[in-house]
Amino acid sequence: MEWGAEYVGTFFLVVGGLLVLWRKKRIFDRTNEFGVERYSSFMRKLGAKTKDGLLGGASFVLLSSGLLILAFRYQDSWGWVVLLPVFAFLLFVFFLAS
Repeated sequence: MEWGAEYVGTFFLVVGGLLVLWRKKRIFDRTNEFGVERYSSFMRKLGAKTKDGLLGGASFVLLSSGLLILAFRYQDSWGWVVLLPVFAFLLFVFFLAS
């Protein structure tokens, strides 16, 4: 990998973090002083929950891929700490569970 991998991984981490913050702010703005989320109609609730789910999924994918890109780039120094559980999970799921 070249220097571009670091920029792409960092970009994914930053964008994923911003999506997490945006999702949390949307939830905070809907919450009243008693901690209850308020909606004007069921369709608004359905739309808000769908958008929050999509934001959460996109942020999870971006954060995971950014972390894995950087972990593969720096596998010799600190990346093995991140990749070891990933490889153990893959070993368990694909080889031992079947």
